[in-house]
Parts: sequence; structure tokens; C-alpha cells
Amino acid sequence: MVTIKYYLAIILLTISVSTFGQKFMVQGNDTLPYKDKLVVQTDTSYFGDKVYYPGDTLYEGTCQSFEKVNGKIINQTDNCCLRQGVWIITDSSGYYWTGIYHNGHEKGIWKWFDNKGKLLEETEKVNFAGDSYMVKEIDYSSGHPIIIVDRAFLKFYIDNIILIYVIIFGTFFSRPFINSRIYNIENGTNLSLLYFGLPFTKKYWKHASHSFLCLYTLWFFNYKPENRRLVIISNTFSAIALGTFFGLLIGLAINGELH
Repeated sequence: MVTIKYYLAIILLTISVSTFGQKFMVQGNDTLPYKDKLVVQTDTSYFGDKVYYPGDTLYEGTCQSFEKVNGKIINQTDNCCLRQGVWIITDSSGYYWTGIYHNGHEKGIWKWFDNKGKLLEETEKVNFAGDSYMVKEIDYSSGHPIIIVDRAFLKFYIDNIILIYVIIFGTFFSRPFINSRIYNIENGTNLSLLYFGLPFTKKYWKHASHSFLCLYTLWFFNYKPENRRLVIISNTFSAIALGTFFGLLIGLAINGELH
């Protein structure tokens, strides 16, 4: 009974989208029924393999538009003609895709149904740097889910890429400041990690060597008792930075994302 109600709801949704959806456009601060704009060509224009000559008529659409179905807004385009929000795209046979667009790119899970409301396929894409990556694709057309694409690690990586690099760079480049303190205590010196004196002098090379040592010391084994707390922090930061970095590379390699 639940299944019958589910299919009936899908069928009604499909009918309402294709038949009763009212499309609107936004002009200034006004919302108006959608209407193409008639344009008479004054010059010869080329659109793909079509040529329009002076005197020919074209119908131009508006970018900022949306459809309202059962009180809900779908199929929106912004003032740059980029698709936004929930979309339901129906073809001539009644099959339809439904999902979310963000700045013209498919986002999250999209589902493809036939004209009877049967789920045929489910996909998921993630966006990064203007590109879309398919991370999941499941085929339901046979009645049983068949996994075609499963890139869960890539999805995790892209979804958390900012946090991952904040952790890697934050921990790795915090270490030199801690290490500088450790080495100064160990050696009874007062060298600076960042030296702004005259370059290529004896003092300059002394500070430069100190900075190089602080940056590339990844682990402390022998140290004075008073440095124990700083050494624990430095070693922990090294473990986090290197562990995250190499764990990321290994995960991408295992999942076939490194080419």
C-alpha cells in the first residue's frame, strides 16, 4: 500500500511539473509571468550551425526566472543565467531528473525516474575549483542496485579540503617557532627564527642555519628535562602534519585518484 501511494505521488508530481508548473521571470523588483522577448536581427548572426540574417526574428529568454509548482519554487536561474536550487528536468517521454544546482553545477544527490516514478539511477557529484567530480553512481534499472562509481574518499577529501590543508600547514609551520625555543634552551643561545639583519654576514648565516634546523627537525629524541613539554608539542605537531599528508596520499592512491 505504501509503495502504491509512493508511485502515485511521484506520478502526480511529474504531471504537475509538466502540466501545471507556472514559469515566472524577474524584471527589476517585479515578478511577471515568463515571456520570451522577440528580437529582430539587424546583423548576420551565427549560433552554432545556424545562421540568422538581418530581418530574421529570434526569441530571447531571460536569465532570472523560476517555476512555481504547488506553491514551491523550482528550476531557478539567477541574473547570470546560472541554475540554482532544486530542479526537476523532464524529457519528452516523461522521464525526469531531480536534484540541486549550485552556481550552474549539479550538487549532491541526483535521482533519475521513469515516467511511472520508478527510480532508475542515483548519482552524486562534488564541486571543486569550478569542476565537478562524480563520486557515486548507482544503477537501479534492473530492480537491484548496481554500484558503478563509488569514490567515497574523494568526496571526503573535497568536502574537507580546506580543513585538511589548515591542519597540515598549521601544524607543520607552527613547529619551527616551538623548535626555535627548544634549540635556544638546549644550546644556551638566543637566535631568532626570523632574522632581519644584514644579509650574508656571519651573524646572518648563524640565524639562517638556526631557522633551517628548526624547520626540518621533525622529531626530538634527546633533550633537556626543561624542554619536555615543548618537545611533546613539537613531536605531536610533526605526527599530525606528516600523518595527515601521507594518509591523504595513500588514501588517494588506493582509490585510484592519483594519476
